[in-house]
Amino acid sequence: MVVKQFFIVLSALFLGYALSSILNIPIPANVLGFLILLTALCLGIIKVQHVDKICDFIINYLALFFVVPTVGVMVYFGLIGKQFLHILLPLSASILMGFFTAAKVTELFIRLEEKKRLSSGDHDSGGGENE
Repeated sequence: MVVKQFFIVLSALFLGYALSSILNIPIPANVLGFLILLTALCLGIIKVQHVDKICDFIINYLALFFVVPTVGVMVYFGLIGKQFLHILLPLSASILMGFFTAAKVTELFIRLEEKKRLSSGDHDSGGGENE
């Protein structure tokens, strides 16, 4: 059962790598693969039960995936210290852009859910905001 789930996750990852190399998409292949998996889950092509056990396993051992980058930072700490401002400025900008993008996407989904709720006739009778 777990082997089948692992195969599903790896298949999505492989599709991401294939699409990235064929179409030259500027998205990392592993991110593209997991977007494919997310899309398949959202569309109901893959059920959560088809990948739940392997995903729990991966999440439980996720900290191990950060050991190698942490050791790399420790090895090159002197170089990082010399180039600190050259690293900090783009990193700060990318974090702010990520926060802004996440906020706007969340806002979009909230608005879509609100429109969906209002169009279905499920009105909130509480004393909320006036629109």
